[in-house]
Amino acid sequence: MGLLRITVDHTVRVTASSARVHIRVRGSSTIFGGLAGRKAAEVRDLVADLAGRGVPEDAIEVTGVHIATGDVKLLKSQAVDIALVVRATADQLPDVLGALSERPGVTVDELEWVYEQFEASIPATAEAMAMARRKADAVAAAAGLEVTGIANASDSWSMPTPRVEFASDQMMFAASARAAAPPLDLGLDLNATTELSVHLSVDFDLSS
Repeated sequence: MGLLRITVDHTVRVTASSARVHIRVRGSSTIFGGLAGRKAAEVRDLVADLAGRGVPEDAIEVTGVHIATGDVKLLKSQAVDIALVVRATADQLPDVLGALSERPGVTVDELEWVYEQFEASIPATAEAMAMARRKADAVAAAAGLEVTGIANASDSWSMPTPRVEFASDQMMFAASARAAAPPLDLGLDLNATTELSVHLSVDFDLSS
């Protein structure tokens, strides 16, 4: 018996399953930090608006609160910038961005695409294994041998996470209209893809 080691690098395109929209809301509140930031009136209104579009409250995370004043004293009512992350599926994203475009004082800082890396790696690794087996059969046949099994196999994968960052004044939404905003229509599907790279190493058993 002998061993034949085959390595395969295989790359596939993966479509984002959802997105995390990083936003800032200018408002006033006496409550700072964590979930309490939702008590700002502006944030309450935004949460209610998004809930009407199918985005549950637990999909909205308060990530920070910044006091928008140089005075270190905590006043009864202060202007604050509240940082939020809104999780939206690919289907919900046009509605979410449309809603944000109609909210006074809302700034979109970043759009972070979310991918199901592990799930995407399963078919990609299976394809890499099929490629490795085809190569092993060809090499073994050229040597007058035959593949009889697998002694060992290991895989790894990597995938960059694209982000869309906006200039500070590029996505500042300030509108006086309070009517329900239509979904953001760019004339194409609002989604993203990226590359998932699989590295597979297989030790095949050969007939003697």
